Amino acid sequence: MEDVMNPSVLTLGQGAIKISAVGDSLTYGYGLENRQEQAYPSILLDLLGTHYQLSNYGMSGRSLLSTSDYPYLNEKNAQESLKAEADIVIIMIGSNDSRAAYWNKEQFIREYRNLVKAYLKLDSQPDVFLVSPPYVPTSRFGLNNEIVKNDLPEIIASIATELNVHFVNLYPITEGHMEYYSDGLHLTPLGNRVIAQEILSAIKA
Repeated sequence: MEDVMNPSVLTLGQGAIKISAVGDSLTYGYGLENRQEQAYPSILLDLLGTHYQLSNYGMSGRSLLSTSDYPYLNEKNAQESLKAEADIVIIMIGSNDSRAAYWNKEQFIREYRNLVKAYLKLDSQPDVFLVSPPYVPTSRFGLNNEIVKNDLPEIIASIATELNVHFVNLYPITEGHMEYYSDGLHLTPLGNRVIAQEILSAIKA
């Protein structure tokens, strides 16, 4: 059985166009009965069709900030994603950084910018999509919805403009939709489908 906290990279599809999905538990597909089919990256691949291959580098509980308890970039999956030579990179991270013990706005801006630049330096010259995370319905996991609602979209949109990459904000389409959530943070198959369709629209735009 797979170690949920230290998963291997899940690669699906055999198409020529390679996608890397980078992020935390919302990318990994935590809490789903079958993440190989129900996580948003898997649904996205199904919607895109046979010309694509997608690798899910998501890791539960990870944060962007290097001073957090579980920095994403310290992990093997993150380092593998920086060697993958993808054609499309989708980055959705930041929810866990909203915890009071972690949050540092200036540091987040600096480290998020550096993360995006690392993918832009790949020889494959990927199209990069920066995704601001969805609504956080409860504080039971210690996340701060006000930061997710206000700070993250502002920061991520600004960096997207600065670096001339794509921006997707999932907050407005998920706020108040409790039917998208299984436990107050993680998404149901329906929630994952809504997110996948929004990211699909951005890719196809």
